[in-house]
Amino acid sequence: MANPRPLSVIVPVGDSAATLTRALTTILSSDLPRDSYELIVVDDASSDGSAELAARHADTVVRLTGRRSGPAYARNRGADIAQGEILLFVDPDVTVQPDTLPQILGLLSEHPELGAVAALHAPTAAAGNFISQYWNLVLRFGESGRAGTAADVASPCAAIRSSSFFAAGTYDEWRFENATLEGVELGARLTDSGHDVLACRDIEITALQRRTLRSLCREVWNRSVLVTRSLGYRRTRGAVPSEVVFTLSRSAAPVFAALSVVAFSAAYLPQRRVSIEAAIALLGVAALNLPALVFFSKERGVAFAVAIAPLHFLMQAMSSLGLFAGWILRYVVGDRAPDAATQSYAEVGLDTWPPVPRALGD
Repeated sequence: MANPRPLSVIVPVGDSAATLTRALTTILSSDLPRDSYELIVVDDASSDGSAELAARHADTVVRLTGRRSGPAYARNRGADIAQGEILLFVDPDVTVQPDTLPQILGLLSEHPELGAVAALHAPTAAAGNFISQYWNLVLRFGESGRAGTAADVASPCAAIRSSSFFAAGTYDEWRFENATLEGVELGARLTDSGHDVLACRDIEITALQRRTLRSLCREVWNRSVLVTRSLGYRRTRGAVPSEVVFTLSRSAAPVFAALSVVAFSAAYLPQRRVSIEAAIALLGVAALNLPALVFFSKERGVAFAVAIAPLHFLMQAMSSLGLFAGWILRYVVGDRAPDAATQSYAEVGLDTWPPVPRALGD
């Protein structure tokens, strides 16, 4: 018998024990009656007991073994067995509000033209360290300009009609092995197929993950490389101008030019004049980033905005280098291609594609 519940909540997990229980608890604390949704957790070859934790809360736990396949693959495997008309994908490192699930169902019920609904980040991340708060604000700054219809389901909490999800082709499993821009790419395909995507200001999630400088640099680098290597800078910016890569890189070119002039002048001009030029250049850099700095100031105060500026400039530099590296890879090496097994499945036209990846050494 088909499951009458209208909603399937799918949580992809990969060594997420530190935040998983809290994330699942907030889902189960929903104002939506428990018999109105199913909770599916897909464990992506975790080694930290995530599957065991999930089994205490979820209706179904799918355990993937062998090598790590990535969140896109895990979400698709959850969707394969989901019976709800709406698929709600929630990351294991965020919390939702009690009214999140009923709000999402209400929006999709009232607006049949919508194919998907995405949540936005709350003003404050759960992790109180400086870098986590900065990254949450950068994401929120980009989202503040895209509330409304946009080709982006990259939110850690996004609901998609099951029919729209499969018609658009599901998440791209082989190009996005890490959680980066798979939602942006899927959102573009949803829009191309005639399904609107709503980024809703009234639905917020709270990020639980504690960011470090290393993890932040890695994420900015990976996102930036993918934009120019796989998705196309102009196409992606046209579809999702609020993506954090564009938030960081928008003023990168004039900033780089100003700093280059100062560096060049240092070799030929008196030190005092170079100091004046450096001060003017720094003021110019601040002016180019004024919208972001003003936003940071409003959210956390002037002292925070001043303190965060060097980190923001560093992330801009990292994003610019990643965009350049992606461009080089695209035109020298080419875009990432699926492995031979995946291509074979595609060529013979099998319905189940890509195939289940085999463990290394098999």
